[in-house]
Amino acid sequence: MTTSNPPFPLRCYVCVNNVGQIWNKVKLTTEPKKMTKNLLKLPKLLEKAHVKAKVICRGCKMQQYCSVPHLIADRPGHQPLCQVLRDLQKFMNIEHPLLLHGRISDRSKLQFVISQLKLILWIKLGRPLAPRENQLIGNPVICDVCFSTDALQACEGCAGVAYCSGHLHLVKDIHSPKECRTLALIATPLRQLDCLQNITKFYEGSSLTETHLIDAFFKATSLNISEKPIIDLEEYQLLATCSSFSGIASLCLALTHIFWVSSPDKAFIVYVVGATEEHLRYFQIMHLQFLFLHYPNIRHLELMFIGKSLEKMEAIKGVLSVNNLKRTVIKRFYPLTFSQFSSIYNVDPTLIFMLQPDFIGTGNITQDLVKALQVQTEETEFFSWIDCLSSIVQLFGIPICYTSISKVQAKSDFTAINMVAKKKKIAVKRVYNLTDNPFREIIPFHNPSPENNERIVYENNYLEVVFTKNK
Repeated sequence: MTTSNPPFPLRCYVCVNNVGQIWNKVKLTTEPKKMTKNLLKLPKLLEKAHVKAKVICRGCKMQQYCSVPHLIADRPGHQPLCQVLRDLQKFMNIEHPLLLHGRISDRSKLQFVISQLKLILWIKLGRPLAPRENQLIGNPVICDVCFSTDALQACEGCAGVAYCSGHLHLVKDIHSPKECRTLALIATPLRQLDCLQNITKFYEGSSLTETHLIDAFFKATSLNISEKPIIDLEEYQLLATCSSFSGIASLCLALTHIFWVSSPDKAFIVYVVGATEEHLRYFQIMHLQFLFLHYPNIRHLELMFIGKSLEKMEAIKGVLSVNNLKRTVIKRFYPLTFSQFSSIYNVDPTLIFMLQPDFIGTGNITQDLVKALQVQTEETEFFSWIDCLSSIVQLFGIPICYTSISKVQAKSDFTAINMVAKKKKIAVKRVYNLTDNPFREIIPFHNPSPENNERIVYENNYLEVVFTKNK
């Protein structure tokens, strides 16, 4: 979806990264000749990025490249991590970083080793890992059957999984076509591109409780999603655009489980709490048109983006026409935590909406270990959700909607709300809980938390709606 997606370890890092760099030049270029020249380069780069990586860095034994020149070209960016892993192998007298605790016999031990390596790297580098470093360590090139690191060959269909020579013949039996398509979406170089299409025409809404993202997107736009969008730029753009409707569609689904009285003259106010710059991509004009298409009674929409990491921005006001009906939209931005916001402003939302808040940091276990060791890093001050939840749970009768990336995180998020509410003697009522959110994003990625057994996850994977009241 965005250029922050790091290349998958079974691809040449330089080749895949070049795809993203050329795309950024396309986006920034206003001169037609230069734009055309860069676009002509893209197919050739995409073709090269699919070439099998044949060269492995001799230092870390993990980063792969298509050629020695690309290995040399990547030295400045790869060297810091490489040096730590090289020193580790020498100190521990091991032949590969993944042998830190001996031969890996199962996935639980692999997850443990990954956590340990991340911890060591955070300490030695004195900073959080870069996205490419997280990808390299979190999803290492290893046989998917026996966890060997020797003589590996990637699946030609997806380049998302590898097998040693002794288990290569098992690929057809254990690597299903569905899994291959999923991993191909993770490994495709097109993941480097921030390439959403701007959709202006919307036709018909769906019964949100009986459909899912792709069908609802098609009914609203009449645009079909390809089953194989990993090699065609236009097809991938459409897939990424459809996926970006996940945030607003999840909000629409949450509203089907909330009793609220709509009034043409009254503003419908959504507080997007814990908002980040990344979350703003879910609320573009085309996404809001999708909302109005499904909820025609909402005439005046106010979106209050409240998040500590947001930049200061002026309010944005606009008028939309959906099905010949005029809608007004106001977006306001507050670079504050919700507890800070609620101490300054009058709080009166129609609902609270939070996108993957991770209330108690299940996705930051290794980072917390670093902090426990009192390691000095460049990481910004830890932001605690607990103070914000203390303010949120006291908004009695206001629906609290949130999404989670994994089942483990969904459970921990609900536990956090209950924990804070219990301390304040507040009751929590669960009105909507899904095992799988049918409106989750459709572009998968590897679970960033090695402590979690779900290997493949999606943005907005789970959706929950709760209310609070005095006991």
